[in-house]
Amino acid sequence: MNRIRIHVLPTSRGRLTPVPRPQEPLACSFSPRPCSQPRLEGQEFCIKHILEDRNAPFKQCSYVSTKNGKRCPNAAPKPEKKDGTSFCAEHARRNALALQAQVKKSNPGPVGETLLCQLSSYARAELGSQSAESSRSEASRILGE
Repeated sequence: MNRIRIHVLPTSRGRLTPVPRPQEPLACSFSPRPCSQPRLEGQEFCIKHILEDRNAPFKQCSYVSTKNGKRCPNAAPKPEKKDGTSFCAEHARRNALALQAQVKKSNPGPVGETLLCQLSSYARAELGSQSAESSRSEASRILGE
């Protein structure tokens, strides 16, 4: 059996046009050893090495460990004020969480009297015929249990 081979020339139909790749960010210019991290926008260094550039708007994080007394080596944005403290992203996040926890502790929520007043007004609306004093005692009994 003889087979006939037909050569078909490639066409552009059905082909995807190549999409140009976005420009890859330039690597950090840290000279002591190669660093493959991308540069910060408008800077020559990555976030890890940005403190090498004296003109960069960053300074060392102000966090000091309570365990060993050492300062955090990470970069933090320079504050508006000259003597202001600024923290790296990690310590800024931790400070925010600590402040939220402190606010929750200082605001314990409704006190028993407030709850009693709320319950007594609810009981008055439902029972109607009972006096305010008896509904307050009912609310006190419920909270007591």
